[in-house]
Order: sequence, then structure tokens, then C-alpha cells
Amino acid sequence: MNSDQGKLFIGGISWETTEEKLKEYFENYGDVVKTVVMRDKTIGRPKGFGFVVVVDPSILDRVLQDKHTIDARTV
Repeated sequence: MNSDQGKLFIGGISWETTEEKLKEYFENYGDVVKTVVMRDKTIGRPKGFGFVVVVDPSILDRVLQDKHTIDARTV
């Protein structure tokens, strides 16, 4: 399996959004393997984007068709 299969880029997330919140939100579509919120290495502040990896890549079309709001931000 290609390592990028089932991987979603999530842009525009709030600085308050955590990995746990991303996982909880995207589990509504299917099983989530991993979530990552990218952070600045020097100060640790979130950069405003992250990634979600799902078990079943076939759900990605449905995920991409929907609008998503997490922590009052459209992502």
C-alpha cells in the first residue's frame, strides 16, 4: 500500500485544534489511523494545518465532497 493512500491534508485549522479533535471529527467517516497538527519547531505553536490518515481510502471522495467546520473554522 502506498504510504499516501488515505492521507488528507487539513488546512486552515484553528490554533486550538488538537490531534484528538481532528481524530474525533474525522472518525465520523471511518477509522482514523493517525492525526498530526503541524507545529513550529522553535516555539511549538500550531502552524494552522495538519494531516489525517484513514484506514479506508475509499471514503476520501465523500470526505472531500463535504464542507468541514472544526473549532469554528472552515477547513
